[in-house]
Amino acid sequence: MFRRFSPKQVNVAATRRPFVRSSLLLFISIAPLIFLICFILNVYFKLGPHIGQVTALIFSRPHALFNAAFFTPYYQTFTLRHVYHHGTYRHPALHRRWDATHSESRADKDPMQFKMRSQSSTIQRLSDRKPATIEGLLAMPYQQPLEHSLTWTTDKITIPDIMHQETVLALASMCANSYTKVENNTQWEDIGLGFGPGNDFGWESDGLRSHVFVDSTNSTIVIAIKGTSAIPFGDTTTKDKINDNLLFSCCCAQQGHWTWRQVCDCATDSHVYNATCVVGNLRQRDKYYPAALEMFSNITAIYPEAEIWLTGHSLGGSITSLLGLTYGLPVVTFQAVPEALPASRLMIFAPPGSDAMRPQTWRNTVAYHFGHTADPVYMGTCNQVFSSCSMAGYAFESSCHTGSRCIYDTVADKGWHENIAYHRIQSVIDDVIKSYDDVPVCLPNFDCEDCPQWNPGNGENLKEAYPDMKA
Repeated sequence: MFRRFSPKQVNVAATRRPFVRSSLLLFISIAPLIFLICFILNVYFKLGPHIGQVTALIFSRPHALFNAAFFTPYYQTFTLRHVYHHGTYRHPALHRRWDATHSESRADKDPMQFKMRSQSSTIQRLSDRKPATIEGLLAMPYQQPLEHSLTWTTDKITIPDIMHQETVLALASMCANSYTKVENNTQWEDIGLGFGPGNDFGWESDGLRSHVFVDSTNSTIVIAIKGTSAIPFGDTTTKDKINDNLLFSCCCAQQGHWTWRQVCDCATDSHVYNATCVVGNLRQRDKYYPAALEMFSNITAIYPEAEIWLTGHSLGGSITSLLGLTYGLPVVTFQAVPEALPASRLMIFAPPGSDAMRPQTWRNTVAYHFGHTADPVYMGTCNQVFSSCSMAGYAFESSCHTGSRCIYDTVADKGWHENIAYHRIQSVIDDVIKSYDDVPVCLPNFDCEDCPQWNPGNGENLKEAYPDMKA
C-alpha cells in the first residue's frame, strides 16, 4: 500500500530542495527587472514614434506613460452639431444658433467626422464653476479681493491625447472648419435679445463664431472658436483687430509704432498704464472675452453633464485659452497669439500659491499650444515696425503662452524663414502637422516675461485686487 523510497531516491529529493529554493529566490529577485523590461517594451510599441517624448513626460506627466502602457486607448468620433454666433461691436446683444443636420453637413449627405483619442490628466480649478457663479465673480468690482475666498479642487479629467498625431490633426481640422460660413442663413435661431426691425444688416461680419462638435453619446463636446480673419478688410477683420490690439498689446497699442491701430486711451504716462481702464475695456460687453463667456453659458445649458474640450486657431485659440483658464477646462490651440498677458489683465482667478500677474507660471492648467517656429504671430515676434502685422495695424506685443507650448521647429527642419503666410490654419495642417511623423514635446516656459518696460501706475489698483501680488 505504501510506496517505498530507496536511500538513493531520498538523497536525490533532498538535493533538489536547495535547487528549487534557490531558483525561486532567483526568480523573485529578477521579477522586478522582467516587469520593468516588459513595461518599457509595452510603452515603446504603444507609443511608437512618440518614444522621444518619454524623458519629458517623466518630469511633466508621468501618469501619461502609465496610461499609454497599460490602458487601452479610448476613441471618440465627433460630428458638427451646432454653430453659435455672438455679436460684438455693433450688435453686442445678438446671439444666434444654427443646428446642423446630416443632410446639411456635407454635399454628399455624409456628416464630416473627426475621430480622436483621449487620455486622463489632472487639472486645478474652482470647485464651483457654474456659469452664474463665474459671471457673478467677474462682475464684482475690479479692486475687490477674491483670491482668499475661492475654493479650489484638483480633479482627474479626460482630455484629448496630445501625444496622438491623428487626434492633434482632428482638432486642427475642427479649427479650420470654424472658418466655414453657414450657407443656409434661414435656419439661424435667435437665443439672445436679437435686433429691432431692419437692424440686422451685416450681422455675420460682426462677432465671435464657434462650431460645436459632439460625440455619439453626447458625453463629450468640442468647442472650436474661429480665429482672426485672413482677408484684409473682409469678414470680421476690423473687429478682430480691435480685440487683438486690446488683448495683446502692452497698452491698447499706445506708445508703439505709428502703424498700430490705437483701441483705447489707458496710458497715463510714458510706459505707464491705468490697470482699471485696461480691465474695463477688456470686459466691455462688445468685446470677445465677455462674448465667449455668454456663448459658453448657452452651449453648456444644452449639454450640462458633458466633458468640454476647447480648441481654436490664432485669436480663436487665445480666446479659448482664456475661457479654459476661467472655467478650468482642457485647451488645445494652434498658432495662438501668446495670451498670458490678457489673462493677467483680465484678472482671471489664479490658483492658490500662484503669481496672479504671471499666468505663464500657473501649473495644472491643461493648456497645450501647438505652433511652429516660422510663424511670427505664434512666436511673439510679429511686432517690428516693418513686420507684416505692424504694417496691417496689429500690435502683437505679447510673447508668453500659458500652460505648455508644443513647437514644431520648421526653421531648423525645413529651412523656413518667418513669414505671416505660415500662420494660416490650412498651411499648418498640410505643411506642418501632416508632414511630421511625430508631434512635438509640450513644455512650459516659466521664465517668459511680457511688457517688462510697462508699469501699472503706482501699482495700488492691482495690489488692492491681488494682496499677495509679487513685485
